[in-house]
Amino acid sequence: MKYPKTYIDEIKNRLKVSDVVGSKIGLKKRGKEFIGLSPFKKEKTPSFTVSDEKGFYHCFSTGEHGNIFDFIMKTENLNFGEAVKNLALRAGMPVYKFSKEDEKLESSFQKNKNIFKIFFEECNNTLNQKYQNSHLNYLIKNRNLNAETIKFFEIGFCENSTELENKLIQSGFSMEDLINSGLYYKNDKNQKLIPRFFNRIVFPIKDEYGSYVGCGGRSTSEDNFAKYINTPETLFYKKGNNLFNFNHAKKQVGETEDLIIVEGYMDAISLYDKGIKNVCATLGTAITNNQIRLAWKKFKNILICFDNDQSGQEAAYRAAERALIAIEPGLDVFFIDLGKEKDPDEFIKKFGLNSFQSIINNKKNIIEFIFEYHLSKLKNFEPSQVSLMEKNLFKLCEAIQNPISQKYFKNAFKNIIFTKIIKNKNKKNISDIKEIKKASHRLLFNKQEICEFSFLNLLISYPNFSEDRVEEISNIKFKTEQANQYKDELIKLFLNNHSNSKEFIKKIELINPTMLQKIKDISNNSIIISKLNKEDFDVFFDDYIKEIFKFNEETKITSLEEGVLKSLDENLYKQLVSLKNKGNL
Repeated sequence: MKYPKTYIDEIKNRLKVSDVVGSKIGLKKRGKEFIGLSPFKKEKTPSFTVSDEKGFYHCFSTGEHGNIFDFIMKTENLNFGEAVKNLALRAGMPVYKFSKEDEKLESSFQKNKNIFKIFFEECNNTLNQKYQNSHLNYLIKNRNLNAETIKFFEIGFCENSTELENKLIQSGFSMEDLINSGLYYKNDKNQKLIPRFFNRIVFPIKDEYGSYVGCGGRSTSEDNFAKYINTPETLFYKKGNNLFNFNHAKKQVGETEDLIIVEGYMDAISLYDKGIKNVCATLGTAITNNQIRLAWKKFKNILICFDNDQSGQEAAYRAAERALIAIEPGLDVFFIDLGKEKDPDEFIKKFGLNSFQSIINNKKNIIEFIFEYHLSKLKNFEPSQVSLMEKNLFKLCEAIQNPISQKYFKNAFKNIIFTKIIKNKNKKNISDIKEIKKASHRLLFNKQEICEFSFLNLLISYPNFSEDRVEEISNIKFKTEQANQYKDELIKLFLNNHSNSKEFIKKIELINPTMLQKIKDISNNSIIISKLNKEDFDVFFDDYIKEIFKFNEETKITSLEEGVLKSLDENLYKQLVSLKNKGNL
């Protein structure tokens, strides 16, 4: 529910940040600000600053920053609505009354939480009292979980009986309430409720504030159609918006900047059990943009540790692509290699905590991971294949929203390609290296520029054929003034009949050596135009003329469209329509 800005501002006006923070930690006045020991990290030297004038706190040791609402949410593990109510009461203000729809939504949310609370309490009791020698024993002996961990995560067992359903009904919940929670569904034939997680070990799913929102279940029977299932998406549970165990993992912010993300909740529970507290799971979905943002909300670094099978590695790559789009300076993503083990649970059970810590220390950064993924897809190391790979990497970079990060990643990919492919190639393949470098350099130019430079390369390569078409060449207008000047110099050489002599080669090298090298580097037709006869040359010549003309028309149209938008001039509009009709653009 969204509170009115005026109500939130009134709470801020009535409560000083130093008073709210001072109720939790000791503060000392220093000039206009207050300092104290961070509540988010154990420290001996104060790094926590509070400014009443600016209305915020800042922790220099952890990077935590926010206002009074953020502070209460983080230190008391409350959601925003609960923090507002808490602070409103401190400020002597009445609890805000929402509309009937808002109140109905809040009532449904509280009702949902209470259903889950009863459900998980009963399932936990069932596991410990009725299934000590079977399902509880499986968790302790087969999955190597401590009893304290099972209790901590409130793991239980859901029986295929009406006992729990009856208790929920007797507690005042309707059949519709139970269906809306996602824990039950209705049998279409007899209209009876069916527990969705019957004969399954159940795992509570909580949001970042610790409120129950969903349930995960592992089958204990071969009759069940899937080993693992989750509650369907409901009004309060969206898989892609939550990370399993994030409510506990975020408490590690003062101890580490890293959040490990695994695929399954059993992986997360197993790592947590062995001492890895900063771990979350994706709840059985491919990682989403919202999950990535949620992780970066508290942690600087995301460490992806997905299963070591094909689907797990493909999911890891998709996670890399999504993270790359949202990445910003100061944030990072790494990938953990499990070696030959199939998943994190298996690895830590087999090798223990110290070995898992070792593979964390050897993590790959996102640049290495993405590069190696694309490298594995290469059919060979021919220039065309390598340049295509770099084109695809640059395309990924174009989607990065932060311009500074985009520039950095483009340069990083360019460097890693040069270091790991071009630099290490055998000297016998020096011509290939040059072609790869050219292809890499070419990615910095647009299609129009590449087309124009390729056309100039055609003229230089066949001066004897080009001099016959000087009139057409002189009528061409290139995008850059440098290219136009170079074209004019070529025309002079053609008109002076140097095209059939060795003198032409020497003179063309003297015109503008830098421009000549640029043409050789940027043009993409050196191989395909080798050994042309006059007829083939004319075909290429005509095709380039058409392409250049098309690019020029598109430029005119863009310019006219901008002019029309700015001035709404009728004559400009008529020119625009005429130009579009002429070129069918």
